[in-house]
Amino acid sequence: MFDMTMTTRTIRRLATTCLVLAACGESAPTGPELDEDGGIHLEMRLHLLQSSELEALDATLTDDEVGEVIQAVNEVWSQAGVVWQIEQIVREPALNPDFFRQVLNDPFGNPASAVAAVLPKENIRPDIWNVFLIRDFGGALGGVYLLRDRVVVAAELDPTGNRDLSGGTARILAHELGHSLGLEHVPCIATGNLMAAGCPRGTRTRLEPFQIQISRQQAETGRPF
Repeated sequence: MFDMTMTTRTIRRLATTCLVLAACGESAPTGPELDEDGGIHLEMRLHLLQSSELEALDATLTDDEVGEVIQAVNEVWSQAGVVWQIEQIVREPALNPDFFRQVLNDPFGNPASAVAAVLPKENIRPDIWNVFLIRDFGGALGGVYLLRDRVVVAAELDPTGNRDLSGGTARILAHELGHSLGLEHVPCIATGNLMAAGCPRGTRTRLEPFQIQISRQQAETGRPF
């Protein structure tokens, strides 16, 4: 039976490992690994998009700040024993900034199509998780999981424009990673839930036992849903 408690020492060790892998540009072994606590380790490539034409697409996170976000994400996912480990941090230019600006300014536009259009594909590693970070969605959304491409896209600013890396930023990323593990949205309830979108009540990082089961089953495959 999996023990859903992960020690602070373990989380800090993982955050340090993330930064070492990112700095060295080394790839960890492919596929999920199990640690002594039963945690499933999943590799993640972080793509920080850059743009001199559109500030919203220009991610400004440093490597240390990326580590802060992922440490907070791992604290959320420790309840399911899922551990995200950075394989590499890639900074690359965003595509189609004019289209992104046009769609997000159009109340009838499709934000998902605009997001998909800005993603460069040459550095996507198909056998692990790929997370793209931009600066700001301008309140249109907080993040998105693009099922067709099997990539997560999130922003360093939350929909209210705040830059709370270990708070709202990490929570939204953790939510989108939930979609990549096969979880759907759930209704707002008083106790709160990670997958209840746009709900201000309750513990907004909590997972139900059935969600933990689904996410661990997907994590054990070593690939996004």
